Amino acid sequence: MLRTLLHKTLLTAIVILLGGWAVVAQHNVVKGTALSFKAEENPAIDYRWEIYNVDSGTTINLVSNTHISEEYTFNVSGNYQVKVYPVDKVSRCLGEPLILAVTVAGAPPTIIFDDLSTPYVCSANNGVNPRAEIACTVNYTGPLPWTFKYSVDREPAVMPDGANEIWTSTFDFVVEIRNTTGKKSRSEIMIVEAQSISGLEVVENIDDHRVEIDVLGLPDTKFLEFEPSVMAGTLQSYKANILRHDPDITPSSPASSKRYEIFVPDGATVLNENTKLLADELHSELTFDIQWGDELGAKQVKLIEKNGFNCYGDTIFADINVIETFLVDLGADKDICKGSEVILSPTINMDGTFTYLWSTGETTESINVSKDGNYTLTVTETNLSKSSSASVRVNVLDLPEVDLGEDYELADGEVKTLDAGVDGTYLWSTGETTRTIDVDRSALYFVTVTGANGCEASDEINITSVNDVFAIELGDDIVACVNDEVILNPNPTITQNYTYLWSNGLTTQTISIKESGIYSVVVTDDANNVKRDEINVSFNALPIVDLGADRNIYEGETLTLDAGVTGATYLWSTGETSQTITISEAGDYTVTVTNGNGCSNTGQVKVIKKEGQKFTVDLGTEIEICEGDRAYLEPTIDRDIEATYKWIPGESTDKGIYVDKKGKYCVEVSDEFGNKETACVDIVINASPIVDLGDDINLEAGETAILDAGNEDSFFEWSTGAIEQTIEVSTAGKYSVAVTSPKSCIGRDEVEVFFPQGEDFYGCPSGFTPNGDGNNDVLYVRGNNIKKLTFIIYNRGGQKIFQSNRQDVGWDGTYKGQLQRMDTYVYFLSVTFDNGTSAQKRDEVTLVN
Repeated sequence: MLRTLLHKTLLTAIVILLGGWAVVAQHNVVKGTALSFKAEENPAIDYRWEIYNVDSGTTINLVSNTHISEEYTFNVSGNYQVKVYPVDKVSRCLGEPLILAVTVAGAPPTIIFDDLSTPYVCSANNGVNPRAEIACTVNYTGPLPWTFKYSVDREPAVMPDGANEIWTSTFDFVVEIRNTTGKKSRSEIMIVEAQSISGLEVVENIDDHRVEIDVLGLPDTKFLEFEPSVMAGTLQSYKANILRHDPDITPSSPASSKRYEIFVPDGATVLNENTKLLADELHSELTFDIQWGDELGAKQVKLIEKNGFNCYGDTIFADINVIETFLVDLGADKDICKGSEVILSPTINMDGTFTYLWSTGETTESINVSKDGNYTLTVTETNLSKSSSASVRVNVLDLPEVDLGEDYELADGEVKTLDAGVDGTYLWSTGETTRTIDVDRSALYFVTVTGANGCEASDEINITSVNDVFAIELGDDIVACVNDEVILNPNPTITQNYTYLWSNGLTTQTISIKESGIYSVVVTDDANNVKRDEINVSFNALPIVDLGADRNIYEGETLTLDAGVTGATYLWSTGETSQTITISEAGDYTVTVTNGNGCSNTGQVKVIKKEGQKFTVDLGTEIEICEGDRAYLEPTIDRDIEATYKWIPGESTDKGIYVDKKGKYCVEVSDEFGNKETACVDIVINASPIVDLGDDINLEAGETAILDAGNEDSFFEWSTGAIEQTIEVSTAGKYSVAVTSPKSCIGRDEVEVFFPQGEDFYGCPSGFTPNGDGNNDVLYVRGNNIKKLTFIIYNRGGQKIFQSNRQDVGWDGTYKGQLQRMDTYVYFLSVTFDNGTSAQKRDEVTLVN
């Protein structure tokens, strides 16, 4: 290797030559490095170069007498001085030398990454999380000081604190890795850009410079919708999605049993915590209330959750503004056209229990307004007796004054001009859009005029002719109740033959109507004289009256019957006229309800007298068990009775039963008076993990086996202590695993690994693939009970290209840093076992790349 060093200070040194030269910085190289040296050229002098070995005291003179030396190879490690003397060309006087110190290391620096003390850590969160800290140690061999950076999953490199100039051979640092996938993920930490401060780069070695670790996923905690503004002193409810949480763990349970913590500001209190399992069965809904104090301003509610490995997730925040009172808004002023109405409804910036008082005297939340004026609403929060008001103006705009005049009869051959009579835009029944139209035949003509303020008005006129021979009349618009029979008849004024065509397609003189709408009819006589009329028919709905299913009443008990329709009139079979009545006797009860449209409907219920006292039965709603387990069902009864039981299915009469199959189970409980109550519960069977490690395994020398428990996203516990889904084994014995599913159901299996050649065996695989894919990249010696070994690889030419004396150091397929070609190689293996016996083997191995 040839390097050229340019001493930029040499010109200054030459200028100072008579007073003595300055000394430049030290340089560090590796044994075997070839260097030449260069000083700034001065035509008045010659140069004398020499290499001085400080350790041995020997000097080597270089041939060159120019400002550039010839190349010199440093083959021996140690400390050197490169000296260049200026020699005056005239006087041949020798000046003081310029000296460059060179340190030659015996080998390039190396770094080894210590194995991590734990196989997995928690993910870094948005706060301080000691369980996410990965304690790392690297060991350095080479010139001091040194420096390095690290990269996580090939991301941009980061320099640890204090690593810019390290004066020790061992350096400890901490790494945190964030995992937001929600699942466990494998991450890589790799040492990069490692070198001595003097510039010697560390020899790259992937195996020594990287470690892997499993990073557990962050809980995906999040707040659901909440009210951002609350009034001081109020109770507000909040919801959040958290990981599946055991519903038996309550706020009174020990803090260590809960996997979440709620933090509220001083003066606020958390109440009524509860969790409910969601449909995905992996998450729960957390609900809680906060009793807010009197302090006003911006506040935060904080929630932090930990998973089953005690890993804390991100702290999530709900920003709350605590206000003294609430604000009411009725919006901007409203414009409406005369004859129409607008709904006034408030917007309130917080939840609460409110009452309403309008300036009109109305007490509903919303009102319908059709009159011009200012409207004020006062809203009162009933729990705190605090009020807030808002006002809005409603402007009623005038309609265009449209008047087509009285109905008119045309003389024979007459043409009449119809005038809408007001400025605006126009739409006539004929499709014309002018202010006036000319008509010369009988018809019902109408026009809609839209004024400049956007309000519309219409008028119509019936034009007849002296040539008309009959008239029709459907009468005034009809308002009826649903189920009323409405018959429409045009009632021609002359008795003769007619044809009829109704707007619904019927051709009879009369039609029966069941639906609301505008109905028209065209009547034609034999002379083709045509008359048309229309009518609007509206059906108002009947009140919906439902007194419910027949009821039981017990001794001393009263029942309230509710007609269920507000703002109506009522007539009960008891003679009472209120919406609700209270009864204490058995019998048949009916009520007739008449709504504001005059439409009536009737409901009835039968009340049956029962002896004894009312009781209730409860089995819960749903019970989950694992496959192969069973659940005990026993009803809870809210009072002491002489109970008998009947279970369905199964017909058991025991107080409680054991069940191990999914489905709905019901129990009918009867008291001593024959009164019966029923409760049901759903049994859900969660499947246990199916674990199959396969048949027992026979391994040859040098082979390993991968045992896979399957069931991704479960928790694993191997007899070896491992907690991963798969493990690699190379020794004989029985291996078992217990797999726990997210539903906490457990599956197990066991497999035995044999070595037919016996416990003391040794050897190598027949081939390997050093292609960097992480599978079978290195050729290792395999075997049991090996105390020491010698492992040598030869190429086809008989050249030794690899040797190892450790079982954990294998051949990566390279020689002097170069990957060897695909070929068959010979290996020699000599081992000594723990019992003192020895063995040797010579065989071939194939490198595939």
